[in-house]
Amino acid sequence: MVALLPADVKKRCVSFGHRLVGIKKLNGRYRDGTSGVRLVFTDGSSATADAVIGCDGIKSQVRRVKLGHAPEAYPTFTGKFAYRGLMPMDRAIAVLGERFARNAHHHIGYGGHVLTFPIDRGNTMNVVAFRTKTDGQWESSEWVLPATKQEMKQDFEGWGANVQAILQLMERCDKWALFDHPPANMYYQQGRICLIGDAAHASTPHQGSGAGMAIEDAYILSVLLSGVEEASDLEGAFSRYESLRKERTQRLVRSSREQAAIYDFQADGVEDDVGKIAALLPQRWDWIWDYDLDQELPEAQRLTGKL
Repeated sequence: MVALLPADVKKRCVSFGHRLVGIKKLNGRYRDGTSGVRLVFTDGSSATADAVIGCDGIKSQVRRVKLGHAPEAYPTFTGKFAYRGLMPMDRAIAVLGERFARNAHHHIGYGGHVLTFPIDRGNTMNVVAFRTKTDGQWESSEWVLPATKQEMKQDFEGWGANVQAILQLMERCDKWALFDHPPANMYYQQGRICLIGDAAHASTPHQGSGAGMAIEDAYILSVLLSGVEEASDLEGAFSRYESLRKERTQRLVRSSREQAAIYDFQADGVEDDVGKIAALLPQRWDWIWDYDLDQELPEAQRLTGKL
């Protein structure tokens, strides 16, 4: 993406190898007396700007600056983890057959589920085996840990033949903790800092829509920013962005957790009733997929005064 930028823009606007440690508000001490911000980095360097858009992921430093020491400033362990691994498609077909190897499948059960789907142009089968951690705690500061086949087999002891075959095929398996963000009371509130993507609303992967929500954020925010002519207009654009995006994106965080509970026979009123699960699951993506972002776009344009 950087290669697509004009050389002068690249030189002025792109800088790698920096890790943010703080953001300071410059009240009336930025260009033309406006209120800019100064970003401070671990190497002691700094940069000034009209505003900061934090799109620095689930471990966002911008989020911590924005929300202070509130609990929602930090990711929360969801009580779930996953073993992840890859296997050559020809080996998967030999053991599972064409139907189970070449198509996406969920194997659901008590306290866990196993997801498989083809990647790498169909040459590789990806495996994600989710489990509930019985004590609900993740003790390590690392979110990805090496695991053994024996650990994995114990966690899925008693599961069906296909699951056992899949786990046996996994040559290497890492254990991934699943974190998300508690609802933030704001993505923007006064000042010149705004959160988007995982920095604003990191979710678990059970509805496969976290990256999509980030793209929606960027699309709407870009429209709002296109109407900004003066630095003083930025706060209005950020405020409108939050009003358009907060409810939908935080719904995903809740819904994704609910999805895991359904797969793992832990959803209230559903539990292990596979008939109810089969009827419920096809409807749970409608509000995500059957959503026309362009219907939101005119509202964003109206708020910028462009219509």
